[in-house]
Amino acid sequence: MVLLKCEIKNINYISRNLDDKFSHQLFFMRNFLLGTSLILGSFVAPTMAEESKGFYLSIGGAQTFIQDVEGDTTISGTKYDLDSDIDSDFGYEIEFGKQIENWRLGISYGKTSPKQKNVSAENAATGVGVVASVSPKPTYDVESLMFNVYRDFPNDGKFTPYVGIGLGSTSIEMQTYTTTVAGTDVVVTDDGRDLFSWDIKGGVTYSLNQTTDLYGEVVYLRTDSFDEDGINYDAIKSTNLMAGIKFNF
Repeated sequence: MVLLKCEIKNINYISRNLDDKFSHQLFFMRNFLLGTSLILGSFVAPTMAEESKGFYLSIGGAQTFIQDVEGDTTISGTKYDLDSDIDSDFGYEIEFGKQIENWRLGISYGKTSPKQKNVSAENAATGVGVVASVSPKPTYDVESLMFNVYRDFPNDGKFTPYVGIGLGSTSIEMQTYTTTVAGTDVVVTDDGRDLFSWDIKGGVTYSLNQTTDLYGEVVYLRTDSFDEDGINYDAIKSTNLMAGIKFNF
């Protein structure tokens, strides 16, 4: 625990002297260390140690489907509603946690990189569509750090259904791109941002043996809204279909 606290202090000191890009990466590293230290600390608590079934590590792959990202921008006093179509993408998630009877506490890190396909726009006052385009088509680098709580529903079989809920932060970075609306260019120079996010999960595990499970789950994740260079974006919402393996130790 002392080593983890020292490492966190060092990361905080370094992050103040690096540019924004590295600060975002260090933000996730710092919070991952904080969450891990809390889970490790709970292991030595006497009351929890008696009920604990041990730690687990899960690794999964997911197909991510992001709903159209809506937003708006104002050009020369006229407000336009925007709708960005985003490709699905394959991502991954790693989670470390602790089993306590039929409950699990975990901290997860996930990453996916979907790409924007196109954008449409309409006059917000009249609802009349206008010509809109985006160039180049930007890639969204999406990283999520979540603190999750699960409830397992064990039975006499090998399949164990579960539900979960999580709170955390999602980092979104995009390459610089230009959105053209009604003949006017809006250049978006992305600085990256960390957004509050939450998710809900439902899934099932299949026990291969005492130390190894397979799992499949559906995850719905939602972030806060944000703005960037004159464009106001609504909350980003995604549905993830995930499958993976869980090691119990």
